[in-house]
Amino acid sequence: MVLDMILSFLRYRAVPDEYKIYRFYEKNTFAKNRFLTGRRMSSFTKLVNPEEFRPLFDNKNEFNRYFSDFIGRKWLYAPDATDQQIEDFLSGQKQVIIKPHNLNRGVGIHKISLSDVTDVKVFCESARKDCSMLEEVIEQHPVISVINPSSVNTLRFNTMVDKAGVPQIMLAHLRMGRGQGVVDNMACGGIVAQIDLDTGILYTPAIGKDLRTYIKHPNSEVVLPGFQVPHWRAAKEMVLHAATRSLQTRWIAWDVAVTEKGPLLIEGNTRPCEQVMQLAAHTGCYHLLRSYL
Repeated sequence: MVLDMILSFLRYRAVPDEYKIYRFYEKNTFAKNRFLTGRRMSSFTKLVNPEEFRPLFDNKNEFNRYFSDFIGRKWLYAPDATDQQIEDFLSGQKQVIIKPHNLNRGVGIHKISLSDVTDVKVFCESARKDCSMLEEVIEQHPVISVINPSSVNTLRFNTMVDKAGVPQIMLAHLRMGRGQGVVDNMACGGIVAQIDLDTGILYTPAIGKDLRTYIKHPNSEVVLPGFQVPHWRAAKEMVLHAATRSLQTRWIAWDVAVTEKGPLLIEGNTRPCEQVMQLAAHTGCYHLLRSYL
């Protein structure tokens, strides 16, 4: 196994952690070569997503401005706001979502109740100091909320601009939170399941960072394979429309919330998490990505 691990690093650039999570120890050469390892990922994203176009997606304030017609909720970037503007934003809301400026895989996102804000001026100063994004809490579709009501359970679409310059949806999966967490990212304990692109129906069990698979959600016990995502066609149309706004950035992972009125855009990522994609699909996607070059 040690020899195979060394060969996997030399041939596929797979580090020991990837050797473990992708179960290389039970795969043949053909199956291993289908996986997008982290080092392959870095080379590939440099090729399809030029550095100069990434700030639009890294800066959440600029992202919300540029894609404002897809956001569908109130938001405020604290460093650009006065105390009065922040107070006006908070007024009439029971809870708000706080996103840090250096957001990475959902770490640091939290929800606060306005009843817990005892000193508004101190809150304003802290929000500006932390360069926080304040957002209205999303009321997700009740069908999706049943899976895990404490978090907004989002759709993750991977789009790629093809050789003709037209965005295409490559993969999609549903991310679901667990317990009382407010985010659904796998890095924060969430689980993911693959979605059939034609129907919007989950067709795989979910999987978590612990590599356990789940036919039922571990908290709600909702059966996941066969679950129908509401507003599926509208969600696909929205991300393809959004992808046409930044054709220079060929590969984007879009996070989408679904409400009763339709889909809303949460964010876009120019370095999609390759582990989430491949664990959700239960297979590698390197060959799929290369087909677009």
